[in-house]
Amino acid sequence: MALITSEERINTAIRLGKPDRIPVVPLIDMFASRYGGITQHEMLFDIKKYDRALEKTIADLGMIDGMSLSYAGMAPLMSLIFLVPPMLPGVDGYPDDALWQFVEKTVMEAEEYNDIIAKGAARWMFGKMRLHNPIMGSFPRLIKQSFKIASYGIQFKLSARRWKKKGVTTLVGPNLTFTPMEWISIGLRSFTDYVMDLYRHPEEMQAAGKEFIKLFKPLGLILSRLSGVPRVFMGGTRTSASSINPKQFEKYALPEWLEMCRYYVRHKITPVLHLDSDWTPFLHFFKEFPRGKCILNLDGATDIFEAKKIIGDHMCIMGDVPATMLKLGRPEEVEQYCRRLFREVGHDGGFILSSGCTIPIDARPENVKAMLQSVQRYGHYPSPG
Repeated sequence: MALITSEERINTAIRLGKPDRIPVVPLIDMFASRYGGITQHEMLFDIKKYDRALEKTIADLGMIDGMSLSYAGMAPLMSLIFLVPPMLPGVDGYPDDALWQFVEKTVMEAEEYNDIIAKGAARWMFGKMRLHNPIMGSFPRLIKQSFKIASYGIQFKLSARRWKKKGVTTLVGPNLTFTPMEWISIGLRSFTDYVMDLYRHPEEMQAAGKEFIKLFKPLGLILSRLSGVPRVFMGGTRTSASSINPKQFEKYALPEWLEMCRYYVRHKITPVLHLDSDWTPFLHFFKEFPRGKCILNLDGATDIFEAKKIIGDHMCIMGDVPATMLKLGRPEEVEQYCRRLFREVGHDGGFILSSGCTIPIDARPENVKAMLQSVQRYGHYPSPG
């Protein structure tokens, strides 16, 4: 009988099936960097150094089937795509081994929703980025940054090819996109103004969102095609139940999520819905998404066991060993929690073991080892027949 590959194992889980065993796909880049002896600056700017750090982590702590979103080498891209560039370790006096951070502030006024509607999102965004992003405002810096991004793209594909030979799948790579409301809340208006807009300017936000979606759908598709990875990372937190109420979600946020996910599925791309914060009250809405075509990636705030009850027969669930447990718990606690996940969420397929969002940079190695090795000890499915 031929051995199943990590890609086949993950794809079987996405289709709600049972592979030979439960796949394990953690968000491991920040932890692996420190464990492997490099700084966060090196991780963000040098894929080769990160690959060596990850190799050491795997050799010491246990094999993985895939890497979820990894920022390794992605600094040039991250510096360009946001109106306000994030704080990157080792840049502008920020410490070399600090975690990178979004810089969230209001860069547009509520009146500008109408400008987006009139001009279209691409034209409006380009003009706005020239004002706020120092790289976009300087033609020589933009050319230089473009070469760096092209170099990153080449290095990423070489790295993904090397890892594939080692049996490790790249789940999403640099294939990032947002729904319009998520982007508006994080990248344009900041949280407070975004929440106020939901009450004062909801129709304008919705109309502007329809323009942004024309930009974001093809952007995710292009990134997937360029990277060669048939999955796209869609982050969500500001349209969760921690931020908005069910009526607002159903009227304004859900149509965006559905339109984008259905678009990617039509193009044979799997949306990886990385959902931070609490989505438990909204879980029933995910029955409307294409069955067996998406991954619901939970961070620990959403009740993963309730998710299994509500949509476990409809969507692959990925998660969710809590960050607090990996940092503060004991190996036996981690193992016990993983076994519960296998028993209650993964027993009939459609499950990928992962960390609850990112493994903390200072997680206890013995806890990470317990998580990674749990699938080998307890995650096998019985052979058919």
